[in-house]
Amino acid sequence: MCKLSMKLKNYSKVVVIYMKLEEAKKLYENEWIAFKKNENGENPDGEVLLHNKNRRIFDKELLKLRPAKVYVTFAGPPVPEGYTILF
Repeated sequence: MCKLSMKLKNYSKVVVIYMKLEEAKKLYENEWIAFKKNENGENPDGEVLLHNKNRRIFDKELLKLRPAKVYVTFAGPPVPEGYTILF
């Protein structure tokens, strides 16, 4: 695992970490993740460019980074526990 860190003005520290997508989802559970894939497949290897629990802060930081071809995902359940969805 390799790390590269930088600081964005008025926001949290941004750390770039190379790992598998499933590892990133376990490490940053219940957070938004910006993941740049280095390979394709079911569990690709890549870089975690950004992560944050707050979606608005995450979006602002992501706009400042302006990454090309990044995969954004939420590393948690799509529906919080105790809630239901009706279609």
